[in-house]
Amino acid sequence: MNPAATIWKRECLGALRSPASWWIVAGFTAVAGLRFTSALRIAAGTIEHMPAVFCTQLLLALCIPVALFTMGLFASERANGTLEPLMTAPVSDAQVVLGKFAAAFTLVFVSLVFASLVLPVYMAYAAPAPACSRPSLYTGFAVVALFAAAWCAAGTLVSLLSPHPAAAALATAVFTLGCAAAFTGNVPGFGERLVFLPTDVADFARGSADTRVLFAAVSAIVFLLFCAVRVLESRRWITSK
Repeated sequence: MNPAATIWKRECLGALRSPASWWIVAGFTAVAGLRFTSALRIAAGTIEHMPAVFCTQLLLALCIPVALFTMGLFASERANGTLEPLMTAPVSDAQVVLGKFAAAFTLVFVSLVFASLVLPVYMAYAAPAPACSRPSLYTGFAVVALFAAAWCAAGTLVSLLSPHPAAAALATAVFTLGCAAAFTGNVPGFGERLVFLPTDVADFARGSADTRVLFAAVSAIVFLLFCAVRVLESRRWITSK
């Protein structure tokens, strides 16, 4: 098996066997659901684009799973004294970074799927229930997943640079919320600035898209992972001295 795939499997299985991981998934689902139902109740049935609201609530709550699932990728290895053996193992730096990034994104994606599966429960609290276009919902979800991948890449780099998992979690959460704030705007139909939402994600969920957003997200993933590989290479070089 490819070393990156081995690392991915080890990280995923270790996380999925931990009750803490499922508490993270449950917490994210609850927070996203509460934000969504609150938005529906405040708007009192005036929301025109429910998928845009749901997807942006997922995005705004992503700081929880992204920060908590990426904080220990390298910071925990350093705290437990297992980072040096990992760097001296017969595996390339790129494979280590890609394996850990893929594991973090897999766990975050599982969180997104769980939150989406209970969408009918959320909508049951809306009176009247807003219209839901499945293609728009799927498109918006895909863009949220892409943003999640970009933030997981950032979390991977932060974990590599941080001396402690808690510091990595805090820095990643601040970064994630800052990025969400940079894309904030209004969802048409609210009438007031009741909920601040990332406009670009809302546009995708409404069926209109700017491909520059996709290009920026993919470029960010590549750049951040490249930086993580370079940082790990420098650590390996220092360890070998």
